Amino acid sequence: MRPPRQLEPPKAPYLSVDGRRLDPGNVFVPVKEGAELSLWCTVDGGHPAPTLSWLLDSAALDATRLDAPAQRHWRAEARLGPVLRDHHNATVTCLVSHVTLAAPLNVSLLLDVQ
Repeated sequence: MRPPRQLEPPKAPYLSVDGRRLDPGNVFVPVKEGAELSLWCTVDGGHPAPTLSWLLDSAALDATRLDAPAQRHWRAEARLGPVLRDHHNATVTCLVSHVTLAAPLNVSLLLDVQ
């Protein structure tokens, strides 16, 4: 019988927009009004699996999970669109919750609607 696995905290999450990984220092994402955005939050590590969720400002966004448990690679996609003028300067945040964390990890971007 194998011993139970130790708890392992997840690593810092990162974001991808329309398939492109964002540079951590670049929080502004230019987007055309009326466009559709595919936002991905990815986190490596974590046992058990972390919980990933999305916020648009303070409102929850629906997300689709696409995980690779064997590699301990966790992903959640949120789709936003059509992007409205009202979304200008809105903050989109990915929250990563885990039993080992006192507070969720997070990573955010700001929408620059043009």
